[in-house]
Amino acid sequence: MRASAGVSALTLAFASPAQAVGPEALDTVLQKPATVSRMVGAELSASQTFHAPTAGIQVSEPSCADFADVGLDQVFNGNPGTLVAYRGQSSQKSASDARYSVKQAVGVFNSPMAAVDPVVALIFMSDCYGHPITVTDGQGVTDTWTFTQESSSDGAAGWSMTNEANDRTCYVEMRARQEVMFQVKVCSPRSGERAAARIADAMEAGV
Repeated sequence: MRASAGVSALTLAFASPAQAVGPEALDTVLQKPATVSRMVGAELSASQTFHAPTAGIQVSEPSCADFADVGLDQVFNGNPGTLVAYRGQSSQKSASDARYSVKQAVGVFNSPMAAVDPVVALIFMSDCYGHPITVTDGQGVTDTWTFTQESSSDGAAGWSMTNEANDRTCYVEMRARQEVMFQVKVCSPRSGERAAARIADAMEAGV
């Protein structure tokens, strides 16, 4: 999943000229469960940490797989050899209750260009919006989601995903800052879009 070199070169303008960011940024960008609980407005007591991107998701339209979740291997390792460090975390109300859930993914890359490339690629993938797409996760659970494009700007992309059968909507923020690319997905019965933006802002402040 590689964006064109011309587009990527332009996006370097969004990167700060400050000293390069290293793997230690994982500790400051990834938000703790207590912090995301406050931002979502619900106690998320069941948490899990991931030390590698997730593989194994199957999508009825394979070209749209990058929208199906955050922390996916084909997104963070789309340009082989550029990912330096990775950490992800999921938090939800309980092991059996995902009505309120937050999933974060943070990658440190070997250059600002490598960090922003996945974001640029998703910004230009417009054929995945507005129609139902079947997604089967790594545990074999299949759901049908409709993706909707939200705001996108310099080095940032956003979208929502709605499962009408379960009356569930999740909001995703994806941003690149310097050598760091991060994603957050918030699923919540209320104010999910606002919570996703707040968590993404907190993650960005940690870069």
